[in-house]
Amino acid sequence: MSDALYRTPRTGAWRAHLPFDADIPSNLRRWVIGEGSLTARLMAASAQFRVKRLAQSLQRPFADEWQAIGLIRPVPAITREVLLICDDIPAIFAHSIVDPHHAPRDWPFLRGLGERPLGGALFVDPRVRREPFQFARLHPDHPLRQALARVVPAMRDVPMLPARRSVFRRGGGAMLVTEVFLPDLLQRPAPAAVRYHPESDRPHLPEPLPYGGPRRPSITGGPSTLPGNPLPRSRCDGARHF
Repeated sequence: MSDALYRTPRTGAWRAHLPFDADIPSNLRRWVIGEGSLTARLMAASAQFRVKRLAQSLQRPFADEWQAIGLIRPVPAITREVLLICDDIPAIFAHSIVDPHHAPRDWPFLRGLGERPLGGALFVDPRVRREPFQFARLHPDHPLRQALARVVPAMRDVPMLPARRSVFRRGGGAMLVTEVFLPDLLQRPAPAAVRYHPESDRPHLPEPLPYGGPRRPSITGGPSTLPGNPLPRSRCDGARHF
């Protein structure tokens, strides 16, 4: 991977507020700024939801990431990348980093998470605290966009994709979770806030759903069936799972 990915990108500066922008219409904006578990909201807005893990390994963090989790220099961090897929269409590209020295104590579930959603672990743990969002408009030269383009080539030429990130804290550990919002969410109706039910690991949905969507989404796994976008072999296949 080129050293250019570790220099501060010229585009995609992170800000405390998402500016109003004609390229981010109201429905997409509701997705981006919505509170609570994004995974639960995606499940509520789709008939089938699944997670496709793309990578989970030690990787050097990007230039705008490592300080956010308290690293003193850009040393390798546990990096997890996934697609969140609604009705066989990629909706979110998620990228998370964790200091490996804190992972066994503060994020013990991470190693065995597999293709289960990260939100299912974070939002049912009362010891987890989430810091305020930061927002960015990511252009194709941003390293996250380049990572996305390698697994979903159709995203390569999209001029801008909105993204958000936040730091989760548990004990002495910090996890930076970045979510890139894909064009599917331009039209998929954004539901009201939903939350995980601690006993069932299913989203607790408001009654009634404002857009008449499915009450109980199914969560499926297995090989990708994305039309026209075969996904490459996961970078964590055959390697140590952190």
